[in-house]
Order: sequence, then C-alpha cells, then structure tokens
Amino acid sequence: MNKPTPLPTKNPADVRTVAIVGRTQSDSSLDALKRVIHAVVDLGKAVIIEEQTHAHFQLRDYPSASIKDIGQAADVMISVGGDGTMLGNARQVAPYGLPIIGVNQGHLGFITDIALADVETALREVLANKQYTVEKRDLFIAQVVREDEVVFEGLALNDVVVARRSVEGMLDLNVRVNEQFMYRQRADSLIIATTTGSTAYSLAAGGPILHPQLAGITLVPVAPQSLSNRPIVLPNTCTIEIDIAGKREAAVHCDSQVFSYARQDDRLRIGLAPFSSIFWHPLSYNYFATLRQKLNWQLNPSRPL
Repeated sequence: MNKPTPLPTKNPADVRTVAIVGRTQSDSSLDALKRVIHAVVDLGKAVIIEEQTHAHFQLRDYPSASIKDIGQAADVMISVGGDGTMLGNARQVAPYGLPIIGVNQGHLGFITDIALADVETALREVLANKQYTVEKRDLFIAQVVREDEVVFEGLALNDVVVARRSVEGMLDLNVRVNEQFMYRQRADSLIIATTTGSTAYSLAAGGPILHPQLAGITLVPVAPQSLSNRPIVLPNTCTIEIDIAGKREAAVHCDSQVFSYARQDDRLRIGLAPFSSIFWHPLSYNYFATLRQKLNWQLNPSRPL
C-alpha cells in the first residue's frame, strides 16, 4: 500500500494564523461563520478562509486559500458545521499535520464539541490562553485493488463500509487479517471502524463503543447470514483484506462521503494511515459527557457532578 509521507505536526505554542472552513451546503452557516471569524480576529490572529467557503459565502474581506496552502500556512483550522463537515475537513488536513477545532452550529456532535453559543470563550481559552488538550485520532487508507492495480484509494476517519450495491441478495466476502484467513462473511454490509467511528454506523449496527485513546479496529457485520458472526475488535496495526467472492457488486464507502464500486475478485485493502487527525479541545471537554448527551445515559441523581 502506497502511503503518503506525513508532514511535521504544527507547533501548538505558535498560533498566529487560523484557517476557517464552513458547511457550504447550507446558507444558514453564514452568521455562524462570521461569529467565529470575529472571535478569532478579536484575539489578534490572522484569518484564512478555505477557498470554497470563501467563494460560496462571498467573504471578500478575508484572504482565501486552498487546503494545500492552508496546510502549509495555517497553525490550526476551525471547522464550522456538524460532524459530517468535521469529518471531511479533518481528512483533508490530516496529511499536513494541521490540528482542527470543531464548532457546532446546532446540537453538539461526537467530534464537534464547541457549541456556537460558547465559541468566544472556548476560542479564547484555546487560541489565546493555550489551555486545551490534544487528541490524535486514527485514520484508515482504503484501496480497491483490481488485477494488481489500485483503482480507488480513500481516507476514512470514521469507517470503511463494504455494502451491497443492490437490494437483492447478500454480499459474499472473504476476510483476512495480516494475511491470515479469518472468515467468510455473508451479510448485507461489513463495517470496519476506527475508535472515532465506533460511535457512528458501527454503534447503530450493534458494535462496541471504543474510547478514542484505544488503539483498535472494529469489524461489525450488518445483518449477517449466521447469527454467530459477531463484532470483533482488532489491534489498529492490522492490515485487513476483503475479497469480493460473490457475483454481486459492492459499494465501498469511506465515512459515507467518498465511495467506489468493487466487483467479483476485487480486493479491498485497509490499513492505518501514517498520519493522524489532531483535535484540539477546550479543557472543559468531557468525552463521557458527550456520550451521556448523545446516548441519553442517566446521571447519578444522588451525587453532584
């Protein structure tokens, strides 16, 4: 598997230039973007707007740049939107070692942890006072190999999903881990999830929640033919190979945002990327509080938090 060489991680002590990117699918993002921009400028930081965000919202008062230029010029990126926006942005800047901060326009997400209502206080804490935690998240590189030629390659921060392309019949998959045969899987789909993705589609399909600091990969079959086929957690150092054994074509999805098709005798190869997504969180960030909120876990009423 050809792996790009990662660039050095940005120095968290030297935040001078902040890149900002928004959700261009919704015009309601403009007010949120302006609020974030003003908060950053008020802290004395230079601002760069990602070029598509700049063009869509006509933010002509600020310079624009491509992701590549941002990766080389900025010290941190702020993603304004939801978890989907954050996933796409994090994949793009991870190869440059650029940290990313998530600001959520609506309800807090699993990875966009700063509420828009708290953005001024949170960004002051992170960018000016340098009071934050740094968290590295694994990414996958997924390749579809056809007759020894790589016909597709994608990055995934949440998961890689091999799903049936049509509604008829199950997929027939042969799965190997580190070149050792594991099993033949007949199912509607097979989810290969990072720890970040363990709270996404994997969780909905009955997979376990993995804490982000664990070094694990989860394989979760969706509607398997055999009820004895259960989720399994593997070391994140594993290389997973999946052969399309049946005649039905499969769709290969990376974070449900990038996809390709695979046909009989194609091989899907999944391994850890040589770089990580780097998240900056305010000190107030609490992973378990996020789980309680998103999954409606109960508080303990007898003891104060």
